[in-house]
Amino acid sequence: MDLHAAFMNLLITMPVFLLSLSVHEAAHAAMALRCGDDTAYSEGRVTINPIPHIDIIGTLLMPTLSIFTGGFAFIGWAKPVPVDWRNLNNPRRDDTLIALAGPASNIVLSLIFLAVLAGVLYSPLDMSAGSLGELLMKISRYGVMINVSLAVFNMIPIPPLDGSHVVANALPHEMAEKYQSIAGYGFFILLFIMNVPAIRQLFSGIIRSILSAYFSVLV
Repeated sequence: MDLHAAFMNLLITMPVFLLSLSVHEAAHAAMALRCGDDTAYSEGRVTINPIPHIDIIGTLLMPTLSIFTGGFAFIGWAKPVPVDWRNLNNPRRDDTLIALAGPASNIVLSLIFLAVLAGVLYSPLDMSAGSLGELLMKISRYGVMINVSLAVFNMIPIPPLDGSHVVANALPHEMAEKYQSIAGYGFFILLFIMNVPAIRQLFSGIIRSILSAYFSVLV
């Protein structure tokens, strides 16, 4: 493992990763406020400042370990945005909207990074190693990849990920309660299934297909 290369990769990807997670969580909080619940707003979560959203393990430790073990800071998590269902105008519908707001914000951000990448690639900037052009190209490209990955990852229907809220709110009440009761084991279930080769390949294949479609517009 090239420690210098991993450290340089961390310097580039971590700010983009923190921004992407912060936008994701701020979108949840903003949608909750729009739906009648100001719990997250009162805790200062409607912000792209990463500090209120940071989870030491999910936001800092896991992505750092991923990079230094040869991976990439695609996947991680922040502190969950608190939502009080009692304040929501239409609890099931609104909870679904709040859940979808996070991944949707990452898709929007990925398109913004794609536009920046296009601007850089078709600009007269020098793209040689160590140049500003190369740095901007890496940042924008990683921005696309990180946000697409976060959007897909969070829509996996395993509690407490965002996708599980969408599924739960579509189920009868009793089934939804049983389904959501596994949230305490969700992290371990996720670790297990992501180490099943077929599921990992499916997950990676979905991300690669989306990224291929994105980057095809630059050709």
